[in-house]
Amino acid sequence: MNFYKSKPWKIKREKILRHDQYECRNCKRYGRNRIANTVHHCNPLLEYPELRLESWNLISLCGVCHGKMHDRENDVLTELGKFWREKVTPPSY
Repeated sequence: MNFYKSKPWKIKREKILRHDQYECRNCKRYGRNRIANTVHHCNPLLEYPELRLESWNLISLCGVCHGKMHDRENDVLTELGKFWREKVTPPSY
């Protein structure tokens, strides 16, 4: 089954979008307000499947910013994608 069609993902995706008030977190860094319609895994899903539903690893993005996070041909993180991967950290208990 495709993870992105699963019920746990759909619930988590909606929770993250609501938490970020449907605003693109990357655009917000520059004072722009764009509607977020995508939830991005800062630590890529294929490399870190165990983090797939961790809220701290997920950010809301607009389509333009999401396209800038990783190369669509080889799925390698761009510099911007690496920035966000470094920016998010798991909570310390």
